[in-house]
Amino acid sequence: MYETYYRLQAKPFTLLPDPGFLFLGSRHKMALSLLEYGLVNGSAFTVMTGEPGTGKTTLLNRVLDQSKRQWTIGMLENTHGGLGGLMPWIMASFGLETKGKSEVELFHEFARFLESEQTAGRRVLLVLDEAQNVGLAMLEELRLLSNLNDGRRRSLQILLSGQPALRNLLKGPGMEQFAQRIAVEYALEPLDEEEAIAYIGHRVRVAGGRKLLFSTLACRKIFALTGGTPRLMNQLCDHALVYGYASQADVITARLVLNAARARDRNGVLPFRTDTSSIEPTQMECDEEQAEVSSGPPIGSGQDAPPAKKVSERVAVDSALSYREALAFKQAGEFSRALALLDRLVADEEWSVKALAQKGICLNAIGRYEEALTAYRTAIDRPSGVAKDMVSLRYLFARTLESMGRPKEAVEYYRTISREGRTYRDAAVRLDQLQLSTTVDAEASAGSQTWLQSFVRNCSQLLRGTS
Repeated sequence: MYETYYRLQAKPFTLLPDPGFLFLGSRHKMALSLLEYGLVNGSAFTVMTGEPGTGKTTLLNRVLDQSKRQWTIGMLENTHGGLGGLMPWIMASFGLETKGKSEVELFHEFARFLESEQTAGRRVLLVLDEAQNVGLAMLEELRLLSNLNDGRRRSLQILLSGQPALRNLLKGPGMEQFAQRIAVEYALEPLDEEEAIAYIGHRVRVAGGRKLLFSTLACRKIFALTGGTPRLMNQLCDHALVYGYASQADVITARLVLNAARARDRNGVLPFRTDTSSIEPTQMECDEEQAEVSSGPPIGSGQDAPPAKKVSERVAVDSALSYREALAFKQAGEFSRALALLDRLVADEEWSVKALAQKGICLNAIGRYEEALTAYRTAIDRPSGVAKDMVSLRYLFARTLESMGRPKEAVEYYRTISREGRTYRDAAVRLDQLQLSTTVDAEASAGSQTWLQSFVRNCSQLLRGTS
C-alpha cells in the first residue's frame, strides 16, 4: 500500500519474526551471544525469557538459521499441560515415528536416535518456544531426558524460551535439580530510547529505504508510547506509515504518530503504555523537528540520497543531505559511519552545532562518554549556537553525566535549564528525581556517620571503664 510511495522494497514493520530484520541492540546482542555460547559449549539447558513482543522468537530464528548445518533441530511451539506426555511431541518434532508405541518404547527409540546422531557427528537441539506454558510434569520429563547424555559429551541440548512466568516456574519449589542444569540464562528487556530510534532506522534501511523516513521526534514519541517493545513499535510504525501515505506526507512526524496512536487506542484492544495527551510535542520540539525534516529533499522530488558508500565523497557538495544521511546511519545503529560524516560537518559553520550534538549522541550510544561530553561542550561554546540548541545540548550533557554515574553534576545542568524558564522533555522530572536521590543518599550517609561516631564513643567508654 505505502511501499511504492515511500520507495520501499518490503514492509519494514511486519509482525512476523523475520531474522533478516533482526536489530542487535545491546540487550539483543548479549542475548544472541549467550545463546550461541550455550550451543557451542554444549549446555544441557539454555533459558531465555522476556515480556511478549521483545523479540525472543526473532532471536531464536536467527540462531536456528545459523545452526541448521551443525545441529539436528526439533521445534516445539505452544506447549501446554493439556498435551499429555511430552515424548510423542518431541519425537514428532524430529520427524520420528510415534504411531502405536508406548511412552517407554518412545523413550528408548529416542535414545537410539541420539546415539545415531552422535555417531554421525551431529548434535541434537530441542527448542521449546512459549515454554512458560509447560507444567512441572513436563519440566521433570525434560530433566530426565537430559540424562541421556553420556557425561563425556552432550548429544542433546535443550533451549527454553518463554515469558517471565517461565523464570518464576523454574524458581519454584522442587525445581532445584532442574535449575542446577541451566548453564546459560538471560532475561531480554525492551529497547531503550536511543536503541528504539536506531531500531526504526534499521528496519527502514533493511526494507530498502535510503532516507530519513521517521523524524527523530516521531521516534521518541513511538518509544514513549510503546516502552521500547519491538512488536508494539512495529504496530505503531506500520499504522503511522499508513497515515503518512494517506496524507501524502514525505516524512513521518510526531503529529502523524500521535494521530495513528489515538486511532489505535480508540479501536484497539491493548492500550499503549503512555496516554497520547501526556506527550504532546512542545513548540520547541516542533521547531527542531521542522528543521530536521526540511534539511533534505522531499521523497517525491526525485532527488534521492546517494548510496551510502558515496556519501562521504559528496559532503562538501551538499551538507544538508549529508546531515540527513548521518542521521539515517545513526538511527540504523551504524555509528562509525555516522561519525565519519558528522566529523566532516563540524567544520561547516552552519551545521557545526547540530553535527557536534549528533556526534555526542553517537559517542554516548557506544559508551565513549568522555568524548561525548567533549563534543557537547564544544557545541555549547560555539558562538553560532541558538538558544533552543543550547537547551538540547545541556540536556544531552546532563543525560551523559547520569550514564557516567555523576548525578550531582547532572543536577546543575538540569537546574540551568529550569532557571532559564524552559520546559524541555523530561528535564524537570529528572531534576526532581536526582535531587531526591541525592538528599536520601546524604541523609543515609549522615545517619551512618552518626551511628559510627556513637559506636566509637561507646567503645572508648567501655575501654576506659575496663582500664
